[in-house]
Amino acid sequence: MNRPLIIILVTLLTPLAAQAQQKAADAFAAVMQNAGHKAAVLDSARQSPAWSHMACPNASFSPVPEIGVYVPIQFNPAGQPVAGEWREGVIATGCGTSVTLNVLTKVTAPATLASGPLLPGGTIADPVLQNAAQGSAVAAAGGIPPACKDAYIANTAFGGYEGAADPSLPKDEQSAPWRETWTLSLCTTTKTVTLHFTPTASGVTIHAAPAA
Repeated sequence: MNRPLIIILVTLLTPLAAQAQQKAADAFAAVMQNAGHKAAVLDSARQSPAWSHMACPNASFSPVPEIGVYVPIQFNPAGQPVAGEWREGVIATGCGTSVTLNVLTKVTAPATLASGPLLPGGTIADPVLQNAAQGSAVAAAGGIPPACKDAYIANTAFGGYEGAADPSLPKDEQSAPWRETWTLSLCTTTKTVTLHFTPTASGVTIHAAPAA
């Protein structure tokens, strides 16, 4: 007697779930197309030291299609964002170079967004891990020269995975070790280091060494 009832309920609920998902997708698309948000993202991208130090007045900026979600994006019935944190990118091209500038956007209050620059390039590390790894990168590069007051990460590049995922870690989280190459601008010198990230049950360990 119960089995047909369950089938009927599933049939009735599935379109509702699909409708809710579509509504959320449309609401997020509206956020991404909002002129104010697009301007805030571009302004944040331009503030990245990797770009601002180039002093390139004639440049073009184009959005990166991929978006990385760090905290699930949620909306209220009015379609306003109430929670979420994500990364989007802008490709800056000009003065003989091209660099991907990454921007972090957070929902700080209902319908209120705050954006700021992340590290440039292809790193897959989340914002917290990016901050944690910078000290290791600087140490591997030999430290910041005493007279240097303007050091920054000029670029990052994902170098690939270095082994199988740890089966004890949640499947919805990054669980396979990987490596990246980071380029540091240290005033008069440029140094490149290789960072190895290893996810564990207690966090991610970081090992950095000068690039070969």
